[in-house]
Amino acid sequence: MTQPVTVLAVENLFSIAQFPNHTIAAEEEASGAEAFRVANGRRSAGDYWTPPTANSDTWLKATCDQVRAADFVALDRGHNLAGHTVRIDVSNDDFATYETAFSGVLPAVSMPGSLDDALGVRTEEGAWLKRFALRAGAYWRLFVPAMGASLQPQVVGCWLGMAWELDRGLTLPVAPGGADSIAVLVESAMGWQGRGRVTLRRAGTLTYRCASEMEAEQAEYHLDGHFGLSRPTWVIYDTRRADRARLVTRTPDRLGGQYEQGWTDKQTYVLPYVEHEPKAA
Repeated sequence: MTQPVTVLAVENLFSIAQFPNHTIAAEEEASGAEAFRVANGRRSAGDYWTPPTANSDTWLKATCDQVRAADFVALDRGHNLAGHTVRIDVSNDDFATYETAFSGVLPAVSMPGSLDDALGVRTEEGAWLKRFALRAGAYWRLFVPAMGASLQPQVVGCWLGMAWELDRGLTLPVAPGGADSIAVLVESAMGWQGRGRVTLRRAGTLTYRCASEMEAEQAEYHLDGHFGLSRPTWVIYDTRRADRARLVTRTPDRLGGQYEQGWTDKQTYVLPYVEHEPKAA
């Protein structure tokens, strides 16, 4: 059997925390549902961007401080775009002209699928992920055509940026199913236990060995620069089964690349993580 290909995706051109000089705007934004909410890291179904006008073409746009590349997009669980068409457009003249990086109807159900499937993949908890051919531009937007009578998009979280494929050096096993049980536990004097509502929170550790100076630079950017700052990160454990992907953050444990003896370009990263705001069972 071939080793699974794991992808990390933390970079987000819609995030002002990551890119303070970017400007995030929308065609419309309802009061209390402003555009910035798509990259604030919150996963609550009550925290989202939406326009006030129903059944109308609309968009969410990132104006970058320079030309920036992207090959990955994700919409977090809680969006209402399943079964509807969305586009990812990129431009260098504020959409006087543009190129479409992705256009398609989002899957309405979760099933085994690849990160590279034509329409992307819907995860087990309802998020949508898609890797597309690399594009670059100074302006990026999520475009949603009119959805139908009385309907307007609701986007809880949107990631758009460069994903990092760990195609070499990842130490197995990689465990998408490892989870902690989170619940209020009360124990009687007789040893009987009562539990409140149980939530399964995925947790684990990835160990990655950089094979070159270039890979070490990639690790420093994605891991030290973004993941290390506790920014929510998509872990696609196996690109062939992207439906098992999870959104995670780092734990308080020490994080950093350690050089191997006698080498200045080969580092090993140990990445302990925990699922970010897991969905209640």
